[in-house]
Amino acid sequence: FRKILLLFQLVALLLLVLAMAKPYYPGDSEATEEEYRKGIDIMLAMDVSLSMMAMDFEPNRLEAAKKVAKEFVEGRIGDRIGLVVYAGEAYTASPGTVDHESLMAQIDSIGNEPIDGGTAIGTGLGTAVARLRDEKLPSKVVILLTDGSNNAGEVDPISAAELAKEKKVRVYTIGVGTNGEAPTPVITPFGVRFEMAPVEIDEKTLRSIAKITG
Repeated sequence: FRKILLLFQLVALLLLVLAMAKPYYPGDSEATEEEYRKGIDIMLAMDVSLSMMAMDFEPNRLEAAKKVAKEFVEGRIGDRIGLVVYAGEAYTASPGTVDHESLMAQIDSIGNEPIDGGTAIGTGLGTAVARLRDEKLPSKVVILLTDGSNNAGEVDPISAAELAKEKKVRVYTIGVGTNGEAPTPVITPFGVRFEMAPVEIDEKTLRSIAKITG
């Protein structure tokens, strides 16, 4: 959990550097249209595959990621933020909005989505990029979270990264998982049970996505 928190804090710091010219008014509960116009357009792309229920974070990877994502959203006054969730396919859980209370409620509700199994990182990233449609904003960002490697979907992660680059979207990648093994849910004929399994985050691809998009 601490590693995820530090990574989100680093992303927040980098985004702050991008938005130095953005007006900020302490105490404002809602962002004004002027604030948004000079803000950053952000999409969170969150892996919700079955392995995100692994318990190497407290209480599991998904809940730890959700908690830190909400803390991140709370600190982004003036930015429009949306949410894409993906496993074997992807869908937009929340379009970009400055109503951060509503967005955090949507993050809270993530879990047990009726979508195909697997981990389609390219599909998740491509869907998030497609939702960033405001060409007027100088800064557009996707924060991509996953605990695995791409094993589903029709779009490979590098092609999705090239699309992001073409659209001038920066992608920050966060791998959610510890090194070694973790108690991981496995589907059996008798239901879901937890077994120790290796963590297989494709760090090379995640680094490539970030590098391609700057």
